[in-house]
Amino acid sequence: MGFDDELIAAIEGDYLNTDLFTPAEKAAMKWAEVLTEKTYRGENPDAMPELKKHFDSAQIAEITMVSCFFNFWNRLVDGLQVDIEEDDVMGRFTKSKSIDPKDYVAFMCDCWWNKPGAGDRAESRVRDSK
Repeated sequence: MGFDDELIAAIEGDYLNTDLFTPAEKAAMKWAEVLTEKTYRGENPDAMPELKKHFDSAQIAEITMVSCFFNFWNRLVDGLQVDIEEDDVMGRFTKSKSIDPKDYVAFMCDCWWNKPGAGDRAESRVRDSK
């Protein structure tokens, strides 16, 4: 799990003109970008038709919901000037190449979701699902 430096650079750069992503992945990333920049009306008329070439209606709804959720979350915490994590915690995730799902779930339960101790129970569910 995780992205290497080449993949991260491609995502941050000209992802549409690289061979590192499939046409479906490029369409999904473009749609997320279009939603984020609110350019789906007029400026990017080909984004949805391209998405429909690769995904069914349920998948498009899910891609849209996930992208919109993260846009909502970013606008909420930016607007309220809330720091999501302390700088030392963010340093652990910056350009990480691998995040252990158990560590992530435990962190989210104990810090974000305000459920102290829930990380231990969630960790066992992640382990059991493998």
